[in-house]
Amino acid sequence: MPNKTLLVDCDGVLYPFSQLSLKDFVSAMKETYRHDVKISGRVQAKISKETITQNKLGMFNYIKAICDEVGYDFDTFCRQMFARVDYGKITRDDALYKSLVRTANSQQVVVLTNNHFYHLNNVLQHRFGKSVFDFENDGIRCYDITASEKNGVFYPKQNPEALAAFAQKIGVSVYECILLDDMQRNIDAARKIGMSGVLIDEKFTLKQYLAKTSRNGISLEKEYE
Repeated sequence: MPNKTLLVDCDGVLYPFSQLSLKDFVSAMKETYRHDVKISGRVQAKISKETITQNKLGMFNYIKAICDEVGYDFDTFCRQMFARVDYGKITRDDALYKSLVRTANSQQVVVLTNNHFYHLNNVLQHRFGKSVFDFENDGIRCYDITASEKNGVFYPKQNPEALAAFAQKIGVSVYECILLDDMQRNIDAARKIGMSGVLIDEKFTLKQYLAKTSRNGISLEKEYE
């Protein structure tokens, strides 16, 4: 069986979600639009209703809509937001980094997150003592939610068409990809378009997946469907 392209999620995969959760991000987001953007509850409710009605999924479509509404820079908002997150809760795991680099020497490994580059870079610094640039220098390309933007809308991984578009973007077939993700809805989206998927959690970690792949020399997507 030929090697496949591994699409590796960030949150809940590169580190356990028990160390940093969605609540941490939501709290930081709320603090940012209250204290930096200073928008009213009425505007927040309006934007929330509009993004839901327009099927603009995910936190970053909501943030972008808020920034567009009041003329605030999206990247500035994200930088301020993630400055409020306590990344010190993430533990170091150099062995996992070595496993990722070793895997990238024999097959394509890509980090694909629904989050923002500012956040991804902070995670990599605390988890591995590395940056996004270090990852890419070691052959692991990194993409964040902004890579999915089309006509001013972000398309997260729970959207099957977004996964198909991303595979095309990096020059591979969906059938050549294995999505390693902690969200079942994202795995389900991948399988709808013929992409393989493996659910990663604290019972079956990314480190365990890479170790088994290395020992067996095969893809493991079928074993964990």
